[in-house]
Amino acid sequence: MAIWRMTDAGPRRLPSSPLDLEQRLEDMLAEDPGMTGIDLLVVGRQVRTAYGGFIDLLALDADGRVHVLELKRDRTPRDVVAQTLDYGSWVRGLGLGDLEQMFLDHRD
Repeated sequence: MAIWRMTDAGPRRLPSSPLDLEQRLEDMLAEDPGMTGIDLLVVGRQVRTAYGGFIDLLALDADGRVHVLELKRDRTPRDVVAQTLDYGSWVRGLGLGDLEQMFLDHRD
């Protein structure tokens, strides 16, 4: 994704650089989940799963679909896929009451 700055001479692409911390990206997404390109309501941050893991951001879209936003840096693809499958299977079993309680537990 590119970021542009409008100047008198026209649009100028800003240089990109990697984020030094996953936490910084998580903070940015929690503040503006629309950065994903989808209108999302963040249900919670660092949501504990039944497997003992923590989902970075759990969100709902306008159609009520649950979205898991899990940020990774310096992890092997195998680890990431395994964690994603764990979280996906856990989220699949959540009901509306579960999501409502998570929202109440995690709101600021």
